[in-house]
Amino acid sequence: MLKKRLLYILSPVILLLILSFDDPSTEKPLVEKKEIEIPFGKKSITDGPYIFYNNNAIDVKWIKNNRLVEKTVVNNNFKFIKRKFGFEFNPEWIKQNKNQDIDFKQTYTGVENLIAVSDIHGQFGVFAKLLIEHGVLNKDLDWIFGTGHLVVLGDIMDRGPKVTETLWLVYKIEQQAKLSGGMVHVMLGNHEIMVLNNDIRYINEKYQKTAQTMGTTYTQLFSDNSFLGNWLKSKPVMVKINDLLFVHAGISPEFIQNNFSISETNELFKNQLVGKDWDTIFKDSTLTFMMRSKGPVWYRGYFKTPFIEISELDNILAYFNVSSVIVGHTSFPNISSLLGGKIIGIDSSIKHGDYGEVLIYRDKVFYRGTTSGNTIKL
Repeated sequence: MLKKRLLYILSPVILLLILSFDDPSTEKPLVEKKEIEIPFGKKSITDGPYIFYNNNAIDVKWIKNNRLVEKTVVNNNFKFIKRKFGFEFNPEWIKQNKNQDIDFKQTYTGVENLIAVSDIHGQFGVFAKLLIEHGVLNKDLDWIFGTGHLVVLGDIMDRGPKVTETLWLVYKIEQQAKLSGGMVHVMLGNHEIMVLNNDIRYINEKYQKTAQTMGTTYTQLFSDNSFLGNWLKSKPVMVKINDLLFVHAGISPEFIQNNFSISETNELFKNQLVGKDWDTIFKDSTLTFMMRSKGPVWYRGYFKTPFIEISELDNILAYFNVSSVIVGHTSFPNISSLLGGKIIGIDSSIKHGDYGEVLIYRDKVFYRGTTSGNTIKL
């Protein structure tokens, strides 16, 4: 019966890839409240910058060759960031980041050119190469995608060694895209939420050393008074573009049975879940649902038993008035289209650091974009 069910849901080729490539059961929505000790040995690290609001002052901290460096910015003089970290920091970003308006509806129409990527996990090199090869960035890592939209579908954080660099690149091109009439949609995955909620099971050893050297915890580097933390905590978990629904893990039948909308879900995560205390979360049944296996940042029912029924999936598509649900979270060797394109899994295992893909949507057709610059129709 199970075999028949598997063949009904997935083609044999896709099924083989899923079962042989990555076991999703190794990552579970559990809570680890205490920071773990990770031996870093004698490795030398450089990391940063981390920017903090300190009353009317701005403090910048970074690690260079295992040594903490701190600087208080006077008169908005951020020129040293270009010299030390390779990108221009616009002082207007400080004011903008502290006073940003949040659109919980996250619904966009008329988007003709779209590229999506998921589960970068600190692999800056693969991520940057993909965006260069497919015309999103130039070789100087500046936005050249015009009015196009880029979706970063969660899980920038954890695992890999260049999370900080990736966060700053995404922030920079988000600002550049706005000036060109385009947009970068930065979405939260389970790993962003884990870090922001002090669950650091999966951080790279480099960041344990960073936190120790700074005399704090890794989570506190993304606190409410930090630039990157404030930015991340404003981001959604669900976005609708044209007739496509983007969500990090997936939408379960139970989710729509509870009549959650995109706007309500994004607001709930922003105000009651992200950066909040686990004990408080698990005292509330709705919050607990969102952070467990049927919630939008943990669900795996498209790819793992018990599989979603076709009728249930059709109900989900109808509920949101979309033709496809685009998800990350569950790793594949390549971007994979399932059930006639109703589900597209775009976690192409960038986390391993040697290969990855982007999803390209152009003229209403989906393509896989490879690290060599090839485009393959889904």
